[in-house]
Amino acid sequence: MNRHTQSMGLLERSAGNDRLRRALAARLDRALKRTGISSARAANCLGVSEYDVQYWRRGITVPPLNACMRLATVLHLDIHWLCTGQPHAS
Repeated sequence: MNRHTQSMGLLERSAGNDRLRRALAARLDRALKRTGISSARAANCLGVSEYDVQYWRRGITVPPLNACMRLATVLHLDIHWLCTGQPHAS
């Protein structure tokens, strides 16, 4: 199973699992704070509403994979880590 498929699978499971959703939210929130990017700025970069980003940061909803991929690029993060919390296995 490739990393893209693993990341997508975890995102789908996160939507229905409170613990996974909160863990993803914590990683996203920490990354945005570290880079100094606000929810409004992230939303503008992604073409979504600021409320969407705020919901993702709070763990209310889960971003779609395409948004996670763009966030990972903007935040200089590994998409696999952002989605799973696990480092990239070489």
